[in-house]
Amino acid sequence: MMKWMITICALFSFTVSAATLIPAKGLSVLYVNGQEADSKIGSQQIPKGDVQLVVKMDKKLGRGNSAKVFTSKPYVLSFTVNGEEIKIDNPPARSHQEAVNAFKSEQPDWKLNQDGSALEYTQEKLPSKGGLFPYLAMDKLVAEYNQSKGIYFESGKLLDKPVEAQTIAVSTTSAVVASVPTDVKAPAVKPAASTNLDQLKAWYLKSSKEERKEFRRWMIDQE
Repeated sequence: MMKWMITICALFSFTVSAATLIPAKGLSVLYVNGQEADSKIGSQQIPKGDVQLVVKMDKKLGRGNSAKVFTSKPYVLSFTVNGEEIKIDNPPARSHQEAVNAFKSEQPDWKLNQDGSALEYTQEKLPSKGGLFPYLAMDKLVAEYNQSKGIYFESGKLLDKPVEAQTIAVSTTSAVVASVPTDVKAPAVKPAASTNLDQLKAWYLKSSKEERKEFRRWMIDQE
């Protein structure tokens, strides 16, 4: 009985902290927060808070014999979810040429709305590795992109912030407090948003293979 109650509570908790993502026809959702999407073309649950999608337009445009399929490069979209339903649609295009023009600037006009209201987002074309198959092994490309931006996910959840920013913030605040005369009450120093564990995880994910091996050896020596 207790196991069932725990399972139900866990499912309820996930539902409360998740929103429904609904992609329009002809739009593929490839990755959500660094992980392969549960469904490329269907509705799926996404976490609330900071969300990163990798999407592409893959749609047949035009009529009759002039109809052609337009497939865009993948784009990384970032936005904040605090509602219940997110809808995402391709940039407006009625023909293949209009779609080509829509992506020329590499800032296509994706349409996102949250519970019926326009949703702000940032975007960037996912860097490719070039060659004949520029987006082969896309999971690695997404991971490399996030690492280059100081973005780290764990199980689809964004860590609070890059560890460097936290370290700088703490050091700066400490220096300010130290310079305050002893007879003046210094303002309380707020702790960094992320826990020590999150910082360790961020450093580990950013490290090279050799650095990770060295760190694991050091960990064994401490036990």
